[in-house]
Amino acid sequence: MRSPRKTESRPATIRDVARVAAVSVGTVSRSLNAPATVRPATLAKVQAAIAALNFRPDSRAQNMRRRNTMTVGFVVDDITNPLHAETFKAADAQMRLHGYSLYLVNTNGQAEEESAAIDMLQHGRADGVIMTINNETDERTRKRMMEMRIPQVLLDRDIPLEIDAVLTDHAAGMTQAAHYLIGMGHRRIALLTASTEIRPGRERVRGFVEAFQRNGLPVPEDLIRARSLSVEFGLHEANLLLGGAAPPTAIIAAGNRILVGVLKAVQQRGLRIPQDLSLISCDQTDLALLYPGPITLIDRDIREIGRTAAQFLLERLQQAGGPARRMVVPTRLILGGSCAPVVG
Repeated sequence: MRSPRKTESRPATIRDVARVAAVSVGTVSRSLNAPATVRPATLAKVQAAIAALNFRPDSRAQNMRRRNTMTVGFVVDDITNPLHAETFKAADAQMRLHGYSLYLVNTNGQAEEESAAIDMLQHGRADGVIMTINNETDERTRKRMMEMRIPQVLLDRDIPLEIDAVLTDHAAGMTQAAHYLIGMGHRRIALLTASTEIRPGRERVRGFVEAFQRNGLPVPEDLIRARSLSVEFGLHEANLLLGGAAPPTAIIAAGNRILVGVLKAVQQRGLRIPQDLSLISCDQTDLALLYPGPITLIDRDIREIGRTAAQFLLERLQQAGGPARRMVVPTRLILGGSCAPVVG
């Protein structure tokens, strides 16, 4: 491989890569767009030259030349969340019917990793993307989404961009849950939910507040904890609340990972559900269904979310025009055995 010489005043071009790798421009193009057609030794030389020159293809020009990758990116903030797995499976089944494969990217809920994932996918790795983001207000992520040149569909996020989105009616389900507990005599009801920097957190808090207002009751503001969807958050906040001077008589764990943390706190304190504490969670996860009761749930059709997201994207990949579309998946309360009336 030749010495990587290029001027510092301009970015590397495909011709620079060809010169350094000692191959033709056409070979570099095939290495970028159809690597399986290039001999491994030659491909290795081209990739080494790309790395040495920090070359980044012009995705607009590249997309004009290349055939579709038949791959769609699926970007999530937490790969351990079982709901992401269900959504992925439903979307994957739909995409495969049309010859596409899903490429899973986990960002660990970090804005810089979300931005990097967007950059990677739109530079030749995918024809479109289905994604969720951890913070709707992060300017880096929003800027990259605005500049994205491939079709995209957002999962349960609300940002002021013309992007197709599949949302959940979190507020309605939360209002039903809180109203149900209020009808059992509960007033000290705690809500543990996502940060209000994302739509699920905002909507669940809104639905919770609305339930108290409809019943003419003061909202227990001190029991609303909207910060995270993690197990650690659920454990920490449940322990703080249950160890306080005026502990809640009921908890709504608005997230399947939050539920894990809450149940750990309940176990650590030797409490019984529903005798000592009423509990409501979200979505039909294995834990919620198998826990003795089972647990009363705010439910939604996760598979429908995945199928709809895939269908939205397929239509865009087929060059469908028009304004951004939104579909809202309804929620409903499924009664279990984890709630009981307040005694005394």
